[in-house]
Amino acid sequence: MGHTGKILIVDDEVEALENCRRMLSRLGHDCLTENDSVRALTVIQQERPGLVLTDLRMPGLSGIDVLNATKRLDPTIKVVLMTAFATVETAVCSMRQGALDYLLKPYTSKDLEEITRRAFEERERLEDIAPFLPRQDLLPTLVRAKHTPRQIVGKSAAIQTVLNLVSKVARTDANILIYGESGTGKELVARAIHHHSPRASKPFVPVDCLSMPDALLESELFGHERGAFTGAHTVKSGLFEVAHGGTVFLDEVSGMSHTLQSRLLRVLQERQFRRVGGTWYTKVDVRIIAASNRDLGEAQKRGDFREDLYYRLNVIPIVLPPLREREGDVEVLACEFLQHFMHQLRMDTGIIPAFEPAALAALTSYTWPGNVRELKNVIERAAALADGSVIRTEHLPSGLRQPLSVNSSSVEGASYKQVKQKVVRSFERTFLSELLQRHHWHMGQAAQEAGVDRKTIERMVKRHGLREDG
Repeated sequence: MGHTGKILIVDDEVEALENCRRMLSRLGHDCLTENDSVRALTVIQQERPGLVLTDLRMPGLSGIDVLNATKRLDPTIKVVLMTAFATVETAVCSMRQGALDYLLKPYTSKDLEEITRRAFEERERLEDIAPFLPRQDLLPTLVRAKHTPRQIVGKSAAIQTVLNLVSKVARTDANILIYGESGTGKELVARAIHHHSPRASKPFVPVDCLSMPDALLESELFGHERGAFTGAHTVKSGLFEVAHGGTVFLDEVSGMSHTLQSRLLRVLQERQFRRVGGTWYTKVDVRIIAASNRDLGEAQKRGDFREDLYYRLNVIPIVLPPLREREGDVEVLACEFLQHFMHQLRMDTGIIPAFEPAALAALTSYTWPGNVRELKNVIERAAALADGSVIRTEHLPSGLRQPLSVNSSSVEGASYKQVKQKVVRSFERTFLSELLQRHHWHMGQAAQEAGVDRKTIERMVKRHGLREDG
């Protein structure tokens, strides 16, 4: 194959779009053009161009959004960002996220010739290994409002395994049980499954089984008849009725009482339910996706969870890895969140926000007990404190800024993994101790600063054996 091929040009400025198309056509390329960045994702999915040239600043989705979506769809497609606002941060962030290069406007035909030649040369080299690269048809999750980090983001092998499973199970109608620590994104995965399922046009209804007392949860799920209990002045439809044809997501399903577990089992077995205080059954067609941060297999062995319900829910289990086991994803997620919060807090300047090396090192060396939720809170705080587009160490919580050191005599002969565990544990203990001292051991306040829930702080205190008296 020669160094020509199909190219998609994405630019909201029609004149710039046409000018680029003319120059590339003279070089022998087959050119597609799109001035809407959201529609461009559909073109990429359908046409699979060898190269995407995309403007950086556009309404709808930014060039970085297009870059990330393209790489998730097909890693062999080369992407070049075009911008009139090039900076060091632009280059670093774009390359970090997988761009081949960036092109400074105004560019010449010679610039285009050089960059397209390099793109198709590299693509040829990748074609032999393309079958072994991850390929995710998950673009619909990216077609959202600009800079809204609601898609599943990550490049680690651990999260790619989850994405592969999501893309497969979404096409089925089987019940799914999602396991994962708090903050790992269980609801996000459930929404992705629903979005890619035949039920996507119908409601997705999330229910937090731990946030409501038993009687209220029963009424919320199944609805009630007028006069069923004190205060039931009208007939109320339950969430199963609301979700008819769609998906019900039962978060922390282990919080259900045995009585409610029995009622849920009937919905799964008979596809019908009865309102509280009702005398007849209503047919319902819903898919159940449940989630838990506890091992329900162990819970059913102890008698805390119904065995028959466990097997009904656990048709397809999905285990979400904690952030500490997602190698390389802290950096990717941090960039995604930073772009989102910078956009929320101030007008776009055309400069891609970035982290100074020391700040990035602090983020990647932390263990993130609160997982993605904690990371998101930390980046939101940093974006609010920053006076520009670069996040520095002083913008991070003090616990993340502690220098890491290793006593060489204590780790002699140890493996990399053992040394890392020792350093991380020492860092976590120091961070937690100083955090609690600052808040006089008020765990609620400490949890708020750290961006995690109170239970996470309590578990860490227990794990490290810390006490208020020393």
